[in-house]
Formats: sequence, C-alpha cells, structure tokens
Amino acid sequence: MIYITGDIHGSISVASRFNSRNFPEGRTLTKQDYVIIVGDFGLLWADDAEDRFWLKWLTEKPWTTLFIDGNHENFDLLESYPVSEWNGGRVHHITPSIIHLMRGQVFELEGKSFFAFGGAASHDKEYRKVGVSW
Repeated sequence: MIYITGDIHGSISVASRFNSRNFPEGRTLTKQDYVIIVGDFGLLWADDAEDRFWLKWLTEKPWTTLFIDGNHENFDLLESYPVSEWNGGRVHHITPSIIHLMRGQVFELEGKSFFAFGGAASHDKEYRKVGVSW
C-alpha cells in the first residue's frame, strides 16, 4: 500500500499527522508499505535531540517512510548522508525505514513509477536566515 501526504515541517505536525486517531490505517501497515511525504520533511534540521527523537519515533512506525525534499530543508545535513541505489533511483537512507528520494530520480514501487520532483521557490524567503531557518 502507498499513502502520500505533504509538508510535515518536522515536529510541527509529524505526531498529529501520523497518530492512530488521524491515520488509523497506519496500524495495519508493514515495512513493505510506504508513506511518501512530498516536500518539507523537516526532521533533518538541527541534528539535535528533538530531530533524533522524531526520527526514532517515525522509524518505529510499522511502515517505511519515503520523502522528497521541499524548499524548507537543511540541505547541508541532508547531503551529508551517503548515496545509494534503491528501487531504481538514488537515495539517502536516513534510518533503516526513512529514505530520502533524491530529486530527478525515478523509483519503482508496487509496479508503479514515481518521479521525485522536489523543491520550490520559498514564498517567505525574505523572513528567513540562510543556514538557520532556510
């Protein structure tokens, strides 16, 4: 099974989005099922205790989480992970069950092709600081 959602912006909405009340289907999934976050994942931001807590929390969910980066990511941290091949395209394995689908790659999942087309122009760029909030 494949589920797709957008922008969790890190700890802002990860718990509410994926709790069993709001996503009851999640209880029946396995690591062979996928939840794809299409942009603004945000759990690789400061590489601090809060990020690690939520990465562990998400890793312990019964499904495999895939994400495509958006315009609100820490790209320096994201690019520090080793690149490998997975299901036809290049990825960063963040944890055993959190995988970053790199831009411009095509992936095969459950007999379907998915093109990772990440990023966008930030509408709030003038309010952000490079390396801090953007």
